[in-house]
Amino acid sequence: MTNAATGNDPQSKGSAFQWWMISNLGVGAGFTAFVALLVPPYITDLSGSAAAAGVVMAIMSLAAITGPVLGSFADRYRAHRLVLTLGVFGMALAFAAFAFAADDTTFAAIDAIVMGVSVAAVGAIGPAFIVGAGLSQQLQAKRLTTYNLVAPVGQVLGGAIMGAAAAAGMSYSNRFWIATGVMLLAGIVTWFGSGQAARAIEVADLGGDDEKTGVKAKPTGLGSVLFSTFGMVLLILILSSVANNGINNQIANILPNVYGIDEATTSGLISLAGLLNIVFFFVAGWWLGRSGGLPAFTAGLTLRLVGAALMAILGLASGSPIFLVAASMQLLYQGSPFTRLTQPVVAVRFATIPAGQASGWVLGASAIGSFVGSLLGGWLADKVGFNAINWMGAVAAGASVLLVFISLWPAERKKRKEEVANATTPT
Repeated sequence: MTNAATGNDPQSKGSAFQWWMISNLGVGAGFTAFVALLVPPYITDLSGSAAAAGVVMAIMSLAAITGPVLGSFADRYRAHRLVLTLGVFGMALAFAAFAFAADDTTFAAIDAIVMGVSVAAVGAIGPAFIVGAGLSQQLQAKRLTTYNLVAPVGQVLGGAIMGAAAAAGMSYSNRFWIATGVMLLAGIVTWFGSGQAARAIEVADLGGDDEKTGVKAKPTGLGSVLFSTFGMVLLILILSSVANNGINNQIANILPNVYGIDEATTSGLISLAGLLNIVFFFVAGWWLGRSGGLPAFTAGLTLRLVGAALMAILGLASGSPIFLVAASMQLLYQGSPFTRLTQPVVAVRFATIPAGQASGWVLGASAIGSFVGSLLGGWLADKVGFNAINWMGAVAAGASVLLVFISLWPAERKKRKEEVANATTPT
C-alpha cells in the first residue's frame, strides 16, 4: 500500500489537522463560494451576456492544466511551501484585480487565468503534503479526510459571508475586497503553518541509479510517465471527470428538462448531495486507512457508472418516479468522496515521479475531463437532448471502470507481491 510506518515511528502518529490545510479552506471559500457567487453575476451584469460569464469560468477551469508544471517546479526546487502559499495569495490578487476593475471587464480573462493557476497551485501541492510525507496508511487516511473536509467548511463560511454582504447592499467591488481580505488571512496562516509539513515531503532523487543496490532509477521522461500505469491512472481520471463534471455542470438543466423536476426540488437534491458527501468522506477515509486507495477508488468510479447509467435509462421513459431519479443522482454524486480522497494516493502509488508533480498531473487530468465533458455535454444537449449527457456520462464512467479492472488491479497485485518479497528479503 502506502508507506506503512508502525509502532512508535513518528510517521504513524500525529494530528489529523495541520494549519497549512487552511489553504484548502481558502479554496472552498474563495473558489467554490466567492467565485461562484460573485464572478458570474458580476460579468453578466456588466457585459449583458451570460455567455461571457461562461467563458470567464471556463478559462478558470482550463487554467488548472498548469498543475503538472507547478508540481514539477515545487519538487525540483523543494518549493512546496512557496507554491502552496503563493496559490492562496494569488487568489487574493485575482479578487483585488476584480475589485480594482470596478465596472470594466477588459482584464476579466487575465484575472480568470490568475485565479485558475492559483487554485491549481493549491490543488497540486496540498495533497503532496500528505501523500509525499511517508506517513502510515492510517495517518495518511486521516489527514486526507481532514484536508478534503475543510473545503466544504470554507464553502459554507464563504457563502455566509457573501450572503451577509449582499443583504447589507454592498457593491460587487466591496464584496471582492472582502474576498481579498479573507484570502490574505488564509495565505498568512498557510505560510506560517506549512514549514514543518514542507520539510517532511520526500522528494526522491530520481536522477540516477542506486550504486549500492544496483537498482536502476525509474524513468521520468514524458513518454515513460504517460505510457505507463501512471498514465493509465490519468486516462481513468479524465474519463471519470468527463462523466461526473459533464453531468454536474448541466444538472440544473437535466433534472427539469428530462424528468420534470422543479427548480426548488433540484436545489434541494443538490444540497442533500453536499451533506451526504461529508458523511461519505468519513466512510472513504476509514476504507482508505483500512485497505489502501485502490478499493475505495474503484468503488467511487463504480458509483458514478451506476448513477449515470440509471439516470440515462430513467430518462428514456416519461414520468419516471422522482424518488428513483433522486436516488440515481445521489449515487452519481456520492462517488466523488471516494474518488477525490483516494485519487492522489493511487496516482502517487503508481507514479515514477515525485508526489508534487504527480498531484499536479492528477489535477490537470481532472481539469481536462471537466473541460471536455462540459463542451461535449453542451453540444449533445443542443443536438440530441439533455438525456444524451447522461448517456455520455455512463459511457465515460463505464470505460473508466473497465480500465481500472484490466490495468490498475493487475498492476496492484504485482506491486503487492514485490512489496512482500522486499519485506522478506534479508538486508
